[in-house]
Amino acid sequence: MSSTTTDAKQRLLEAAIEEFALHGYDHGTVRRICGKADVNVNAVKYYFEDKRTLYIEAVKEAHRARHRAMPPGGLIPPDDDPNGDPAIRLKAFIRQMVTMAVSAQKRIDHNHLLIFREISDPSEATRDIVQEFIGPHFRRLNDILRQLLPKGASDSQRHMFAFSLIGQCMHYKIAGPVIGMLISEEERRQLSAERVSDHIYQLMMAGIERAAKTDSA
Repeated sequence: MSSTTTDAKQRLLEAAIEEFALHGYDHGTVRRICGKADVNVNAVKYYFEDKRTLYIEAVKEAHRARHRAMPPGGLIPPDDDPNGDPAIRLKAFIRQMVTMAVSAQKRIDHNHLLIFREISDPSEATRDIVQEFIGPHFRRLNDILRQLLPKGASDSQRHMFAFSLIGQCMHYKIAGPVIGMLISEEERRQLSAERVSDHIYQLMMAGIERAAKTDSA
């Protein structure tokens, strides 16, 4: 594939991300996308077959762009050791996720907006995102929790811990503007990634400790 072809296809993807983020799939138009990308309207059929396929690829590209902006390894720190202390690995996982969430508050862009739109009204693109991006991180978190929770903990209990952790981290990303309306600017500035991640880690470890006591009772 020539550089010109690659550039045209990439421009289409970037234009589609902006268009679908601002207007959604139903109200986004191929004509506006092609105008922003400076290509002929037939380019969509040439590169993506149709509007639906373009949308799916745009959502996936938006997620890839978000991951490219993350620290090396994404939610997996470069020095992460699968055989290491699970408590330390859990703390590192939370810190990485909160860092991503807090930083997203400062740069709400078209990539994030499109992903939010897609997750709130899932299409087949969401399944691709889960398989390619979210699934591996979820399995890693489950592996950490499997080592920390009592041996008798069920898959359902472990999954609830995982969902609780993810929900707490993502809250600071999704509800960032609302948080700013509920508390003072001075207090909001104190919600650093380090402070928030330590708070979530302490809550999770307290829950794990309680689960262990309940299991042994």
